[in-house]
Amino acid sequence: MILKIKGQSTVEFTFAMIVTMFLIYGMVQIFRWAGMDLAQRRYAEDNSLVTMTGGDPISELNSDLDNVLPIDAEYHGKITDNNTVRP
Repeated sequence: MILKIKGQSTVEFTFAMIVTMFLIYGMVQIFRWAGMDLAQRRYAEDNSLVTMTGGDPISELNSDLDNVLPIDAEYHGKITDNNTVRP
C-alpha cells in the first residue's frame, strides 16, 4: 500500500536542493582558495627573485648563457695519472 502525501516530493526536493547548493558553494570556495594560494606563492617567488638578483625576475628566469663560467675541474687519481692497468 502506497501512501500519497501531498507536498512530500516538494519537501524532499527542497532538502536535496539545499544540500546541493551547499556542495556547490563548498566547491567554489575550495577552488577560490586554491587559486589565491597559487597567486600568493607566485608573488612570493617573484619577490624572492627580485631580492636575490636586485633586478626584475624576468632577467633571472630568462638569463642568457653567455655569462656562464667554464668548468675547470681536474682529478688526479688513478684515472688521469697515466695508469694503463685496469683495477
